[in-house]
Amino acid sequence: MSTAVIITVSLKNSDSNPPKLKLKDSVGDSGDNQMNTNVELGANVTWVPDLTSGIQSIEIVEKTGETSIFSSSPHSTGNGNYEGTIVSQKPTKGGKTIDSEDYSIIFTIDGDSETYTDDPKLSIKN
Repeated sequence: MSTAVIITVSLKNSDSNPPKLKLKDSVGDSGDNQMNTNVELGANVTWVPDLTSGIQSIEIVEKTGETSIFSSSPHSTGNGNYEGTIVSQKPTKGGKTIDSEDYSIIFTIDGDSETYTDDPKLSIKN
Protein backbone atom coordinates (compact mmCIF):
# COMPACT_ATOMS: atom_id res chain seq x y z
CA MET A 1 0.00 0.00 0.00
CA SER A 2 1.46 3.32 -1.01
CA THR A 3 1.05 6.50 0.95
CA ALA A 4 0.14 9.98 -0.18
CA VAL A 5 2.17 13.05 0.73
CA ILE A 6 0.86 16.55 0.09
CA ILE A 7 3.29 19.47 0.00
CA THR A 8 1.69 22.91 0.25
CA VAL A 9 3.72 25.62 -1.50
CA SER A 10 3.19 29.14 -0.08
CA LEU A 11 4.85 32.47 -0.64
CA LYS A 12 6.88 33.31 2.47
CA ASN A 13 8.04 36.80 1.60
CA SER A 14 7.43 38.61 -1.67
CA ASP A 15 9.51 41.58 -0.48
CA SER A 16 12.76 39.59 -0.37
CA ASN A 17 14.90 39.46 -3.50
CA PRO A 18 14.33 36.86 -4.78
CA PRO A 19 10.96 35.97 -3.20
CA LYS A 20 11.08 32.97 -0.85
CA LEU A 21 8.79 29.99 -0.43
CA LYS A 22 7.44 28.34 2.68
CA LEU A 23 6.66 24.63 2.39
CA LYS A 24 4.55 22.42 4.63
CA ASP A 25 3.92 18.73 4.08
CA SER A 26 1.35 16.27 5.34
CA VAL A 27 3.99 14.23 7.22
CA GLY A 28 4.76 17.04 9.66
CA ASP A 29 7.67 18.89 8.04
CA SER A 30 7.71 22.60 7.28
CA GLY A 31 10.39 25.02 6.22
CA ASP A 32 11.84 26.97 3.34
CA ASN A 33 13.76 25.86 0.26
CA GLN A 34 16.03 23.75 2.50
CA MET A 35 13.09 21.59 3.57
CA ASN A 36 13.52 17.84 3.29
CA THR A 37 10.29 15.83 2.98
CA ASN A 38 10.55 12.18 4.05
CA VAL A 39 8.55 9.83 1.82
CA GLU A 40 7.98 6.10 1.71
CA LEU A 41 8.82 3.91 -1.25
CA GLY A 42 5.92 3.98 -3.71
CA ALA A 43 4.44 7.17 -2.24
CA ASN A 44 2.37 9.52 -4.34
CA VAL A 45 3.54 13.12 -3.85
CA THR A 46 1.30 16.09 -4.66
CA TRP A 47 2.44 19.72 -4.63
CA VAL A 48 -0.38 22.21 -4.06
CA PRO A 49 0.11 25.97 -4.53
CA ASP A 50 -1.40 28.13 -1.77
CA LEU A 51 -2.96 30.72 -4.08
CA THR A 52 -4.08 32.85 -1.12
CA SER A 53 -0.40 33.48 -0.19
CA GLY A 54 0.48 35.28 -3.44
CA ILE A 55 1.68 32.25 -5.43
CA GLN A 56 0.31 32.43 -8.95
CA SER A 57 1.65 29.14 -10.33
CA ILE A 58 4.15 26.36 -9.66
CA GLU A 59 6.05 23.84 -11.76
CA ILE A 60 7.96 20.90 -10.26
CA VAL A 61 11.12 19.88 -12.13
CA GLU A 62 13.59 17.08 -11.44
CA LYS A 63 17.27 18.04 -11.40
CA THR A 64 18.97 16.90 -14.60
CA GLY A 65 21.94 14.56 -14.45
CA GLU A 66 20.91 12.93 -11.17
CA THR A 67 19.51 9.47 -10.50
CA SER A 68 15.82 10.02 -9.92
CA ILE A 69 13.82 8.66 -7.00
CA PHE A 70 10.67 9.20 -9.10
CA SER A 71 9.07 6.33 -10.99
CA SER A 72 6.60 8.84 -12.41
CA SER A 73 8.12 12.28 -13.03
CA PRO A 74 6.28 15.21 -11.49
CA HIS A 75 3.61 16.41 -13.89
CA SER A 76 0.76 18.90 -13.91
CA THR A 77 -2.64 17.56 -12.94
CA GLY A 78 -4.31 20.38 -14.87
CA ASN A 79 -5.64 22.21 -11.80
CA GLY A 80 -2.43 23.97 -10.71
CA ASN A 81 -1.18 20.99 -8.70
CA TYR A 82 1.75 18.72 -9.60
CA GLU A 83 2.13 15.08 -8.69
CA GLY A 84 4.74 12.35 -8.98
CA THR A 85 5.31 8.84 -7.69
CA ILE A 86 8.34 7.62 -5.75
CA VAL A 87 10.09 4.42 -6.91
CA SER A 88 9.19 1.11 -5.25
CA GLN A 89 12.88 0.20 -4.68
CA LYS A 90 15.77 2.56 -3.94
CA PRO A 91 17.79 3.22 -7.11
CA THR A 92 21.56 2.84 -7.24
CA LYS A 93 24.24 4.77 -9.07
CA GLY A 94 27.86 3.67 -9.17
CA GLY A 95 27.17 1.00 -6.57
CA LYS A 96 25.72 3.52 -4.09
CA THR A 97 22.09 3.56 -3.00
CA ILE A 98 20.28 6.79 -3.84
CA ASP A 99 17.83 7.76 -1.13
CA SER A 100 17.22 11.46 -1.77
CA GLU A 101 16.78 13.94 -4.56
CA ASP A 102 16.91 17.70 -4.87
CA TYR A 103 14.23 19.07 -7.14
CA SER A 104 13.18 22.54 -8.25
CA ILE A 105 9.98 24.44 -7.68
CA ILE A 106 9.68 27.06 -10.40
CA PHE A 107 7.08 29.62 -9.36
CA THR A 108 5.46 32.90 -10.27
CA ILE A 109 3.84 35.36 -7.89
CA ASP A 110 0.95 37.76 -8.20
CA GLY A 111 1.81 41.07 -9.85
CA ASP A 112 5.23 39.94 -11.15
CA SER A 113 6.09 38.60 -14.61
CA GLU A 114 9.39 37.01 -13.44
CA THR A 115 9.83 33.32 -12.64
CA TYR A 116 11.70 32.21 -9.52
CA THR A 117 13.18 28.92 -8.34
CA ASP A 118 13.62 27.16 -4.98
CA ASP A 119 15.33 23.79 -4.50
CA PRO A 120 14.00 21.59 -1.66
CA LYS A 121 14.66 17.86 -1.21
CA LEU A 122 12.78 14.56 -1.00
CA SER A 123 14.27 11.65 0.99
CA ILE A 124 13.14 8.04 1.09
CA LYS A 125 12.49 6.86 4.64
CA ASN A 126 14.81 4.12 5.85
